[in-house]
Amino acid sequence: MPDADPRAGVLSKRALVTASHAVERAALADGAGADTVVFALFQRLPYFEREREVYARIARKAAVTVVGMVGSGRPDLPHGVTPVLLRPDEPMAREWSVVVLSPTFGASVVARDLEEIDPQATSVERARLFRGRWGLRRDEAYAEVVRLRDAMGDRLPPAVRRQVGQVLASVETPAELDIESRAEAALRHLASRLDAARASAPVRVGPAVDPDTGLDTLAGLTRWLGDATDTVPLGLVLVVVDDLAAVERRHGTRVRMHTEQNIAELLRGGLRPVDRAVRLGPGEFLVIQPAVSAAALTARGRHLESRLAALHATYPFVDLHPRTTTLLTRRRPLPLRKLRAQVREVPAVPLWPPSQGSLPIPPEPQGTAVGARFR
Repeated sequence: MPDADPRAGVLSKRALVTASHAVERAALADGAGADTVVFALFQRLPYFEREREVYARIARKAAVTVVGMVGSGRPDLPHGVTPVLLRPDEPMAREWSVVVLSPTFGASVVARDLEEIDPQATSVERARLFRGRWGLRRDEAYAEVVRLRDAMGDRLPPAVRRQVGQVLASVETPAELDIESRAEAALRHLASRLDAARASAPVRVGPAVDPDTGLDTLAGLTRWLGDATDTVPLGLVLVVVDDLAAVERRHGTRVRMHTEQNIAELLRGGLRPVDRAVRLGPGEFLVIQPAVSAAALTARGRHLESRLAALHATYPFVDLHPRTTTLLTRRRPLPLRKLRAQVREVPAVPLWPPSQGSLPIPPEPQGTAVGARFR
């Protein structure tokens, strides 16, 4: 869970957004200009797209504006923004950082993606947790500019490295610590109030909900899933109930609806607020759990399969033959084709004992004595 002090420690995405916007606005403030350096790490391009216009304005004012993100080809960035492409496996690929430095001012947000979530959040993106700090302190901003410049190395053009060096060399006067601490305290108070206001805001319910079960539909999960990035791992459990399509034909509409509601209730059981249970089709369901371990996901799949198979003992006493498969993924859109291919390899297992009647007893082979096998 996020720490109580929003300046440092485990930080929510809401806190980082507020702090990042404050630092970016500092780069655009009156008086900021050609002696300012700005570095920003966005992890993935969709996160930058939300701030494209802000960074276009920053690039028109600052001496240097550098943006880093994971990618294999040069992204389309505004004029004056220097892109640095990151490898998915390097430490900077997990950073969310914004640093502004001039001879007399410094501000920074530096955080590392924990790949963990707040289980009480209402969407995948809002649930993300980071460890880091932010502040209006020139000494911290100076150190971060040096670190990022050195980490990016020759991926920075020589002219950009030269300009960064000139700004670093121009920082000569001691920082005004009293002014920095007072400004930071005021911003910390404002950030905490905004964070609390956003957390208490009513959550809009998506329009796409399955009317028979109350489960989400895939079309209704767009806002919950967020941008098409690979930052948050998702645990998927696909559940296929082979007999469900024939229930209404054999037993009627009421039994079919009651059976579907029983299934939905089992799928929702034990879910965190951030998790989702989805109806994909007549006999196909999906449970999505962000940031879970492989062992926990496998246990969840086995639990659901056993509980669904036991529904024959609950009203309306209908035999069901569920199959499940699991997958950990970072892909968006969700890899449903792969999940369906996996579940086709899972054999359907008949219930034992059956809910109605009894199994026939096979006759003994003719001419075979009970003790013959001891001969």
